Amino acid sequence: MRSVRQMTRPVSAHAVCALGSLCILLLARLPSCEGTADASPAGDIATLFRSPFSGQSDLGGGNSTTRPAESMIWKLASALIPPMDGTSEMDVIEKQLEWKHDLVLWILPSNVKEALPELVKSWVANYVLGTSLYLLLGATWCFFTYFVFRNTRFGISEENLPSAADVLEQVKVSMMSIPLYTMLPPFAEYFIKGGWTLTYGKVESVGWGMYCAYFVLYMASVEFGVYWMHRKLHELRIGYTYLHATHHVYNKENTLSPMAGLAFHPLDGMLQAAPYVWTLYLVPMHFLTHELLLFATAVWTTSIHDCVYLGGEPVMGAGYHLIHHTTYKHNYGHYLTCCDWLFNTLRTPDEQAAKVKSK
Repeated sequence: MRSVRQMTRPVSAHAVCALGSLCILLLARLPSCEGTADASPAGDIATLFRSPFSGQSDLGGGNSTTRPAESMIWKLASALIPPMDGTSEMDVIEKQLEWKHDLVLWILPSNVKEALPELVKSWVANYVLGTSLYLLLGATWCFFTYFVFRNTRFGISEENLPSAADVLEQVKVSMMSIPLYTMLPPFAEYFIKGGWTLTYGKVESVGWGMYCAYFVLYMASVEFGVYWMHRKLHELRIGYTYLHATHHVYNKENTLSPMAGLAFHPLDGMLQAAPYVWTLYLVPMHFLTHELLLFATAVWTTSIHDCVYLGGEPVMGAGYHLIHHTTYKHNYGHYLTCCDWLFNTLRTPDEQAAKVKSK
């Protein structure tokens, strides 16, 4: 039996290819900026694409034996790798933040970029990256689930396909909410840079053993926090009526889709993501790992709304989350079923099938 991870490999590959192609088309059209010194990742990428098209090589002069295509691939890969060095923990974190911002803000003139407040730069970067991830991953996931793997174990049967109207409505709700969702990471980064959290920048400062121990503690706290936040959004009338009900209009298999993963009221989405931030005050956490986990959450919430059941406990897969959307009082967990088991709210797909059959 294939795992969810195995299933997502073709999806991730196509998303990366699509994004890479878009970058190439945009960057290849950049005007020449000879005579300017730009040591940013954006400068590396721009130089990378100017050289092959101008017939000149930027590496090694006339004696270089490196082919332009190899130089292109190497420089692009280098520009996409976050910096890991620094004189201090905070220096590493600040360099990685600048790298992330430059993935988006390289297109702006340097004087405009420098004039922007840090919170604004962070929000723009998170908004563009988050929106790109949602649209590219969601669209690719839908393509594989509804077309490539239709009527197979890895896709959706014909009778359970959601309507185009439902999918487009989910995209609309998500696109209205993402601008507010992406306000949470800038404030987290502000507090991290202010030294008010337990975030660290170098793995070697704690060692791989403690890195793994802290990661487990961090994720346990996040799992616990998301479970109770999600559960209370159901149990408190004000939370459900004014916030969470926006997401639960999709309550059948033929109304859910991967595009529903971010179709929440914006405050609802921020509340459920808040444990990722407040746990930084409780458990030492590697900064880059924390940043990647925020984007991994978007990937995970895409997968659990595709209604393709491929695995069981302790993973809170799509089969479990579909039950949550139909009963409203089971399977509140995030990645795992542990909290639902502990607090007696777990219902497995086998149990659900037995109850439906008995009616």
